[in-house]
Amino acid sequence: MTPLSRCGGISYVAMNNLLFSFLYAACLALCIGAVEALQYSWPEPPPEPEPQAVEEIIAVPPRPEGVRKVHGEGDEGYRYTEPGCREHDGQYRDICFHQLARQRATTDLPGGLAACQLVEERDSRQECTADVAELYAPTDKQASLEVCPTIPRKKWRDQCVFGIALALSTIESRWAFETCSDAGKWRDFCRHDVNGEIAVVNVDLALEHCAAETGDLLTRKSCWHGIGKYISRVDPSAAFDACTNVPSGPDDLYVENCYHGVGWGASESAGAAFASDCARAGEKKDSCLLGIAYNLRRFDVDAGMGICDMVVRSDLKIQCEAFVLDGTIR
Repeated sequence: MTPLSRCGGISYVAMNNLLFSFLYAACLALCIGAVEALQYSWPEPPPEPEPQAVEEIIAVPPRPEGVRKVHGEGDEGYRYTEPGCREHDGQYRDICFHQLARQRATTDLPGGLAACQLVEERDSRQECTADVAELYAPTDKQASLEVCPTIPRKKWRDQCVFGIALALSTIESRWAFETCSDAGKWRDFCRHDVNGEIAVVNVDLALEHCAAETGDLLTRKSCWHGIGKYISRVDPSAAFDACTNVPSGPDDLYVENCYHGVGWGASESAGAAFASDCARAGEKKDSCLLGIAYNLRRFDVDAGMGICDMVVRSDLKIQCEAFVLDGTIR
């Protein structure tokens, strides 16, 4: 090939490359413009929901945010293994080891804790440790309690105590309720849930715990709320009967909280249809209706507002509507 022909070939190739670059740039600009135009027309993503506040008039303590239900045998009885978990990566690997830990925990505390140590994400590893302690508690509550101080983050360290108390609520009821005093930031939630579980099997003991008048007003009225809520989940009629044994308390808040709990607990399965049963609460019917509305708000605001429309007492009606619409406490 002569020097001239070589130069011509180079020029031809260069022109082709340059033409391709122009075409590529034009297509790229067109695509980017189209995507940006579409993005401009997309609606703004909805804001993250605000955490639900504890109601100042009717106490509604939830289970601590971030806490998942503990399953001792893994999902639907599936048997997890360490080699199997190692085949996964990232979040799936952590979930697998967390389930392996729960699977071991009821009979093998060291084995469960060892599996938790293989969870890489720090917060999930601490949650796993708290779960293992909870699951092992019916076997050896003292050994489980000794695990809690080893958890670095206070949220999960306190949840560890809460979970152990809950696990023993119907086995060593008095001990479990007293242990809630050591549940730190979850103390009131612990007392609410543990005493609620106790009420299902021993309502007299649950009433005795609340009647001890321990703690501030929120703590005390939350105790009565747990009785109504937990019994109502399994037997609404028995829950109404239990509330008749609840003292009025300051501004009737004790008995109102109990009936609020009845409405909440029963509506978890019966939904808005339970509203007609609130008549059994007599003059405290509105408190029962509020319980239904507050529960429905979690997944159906319109249904919750429909219940608020049934509330007669003006102050509770305003309170119901404000809370169901936007979580406002009035």
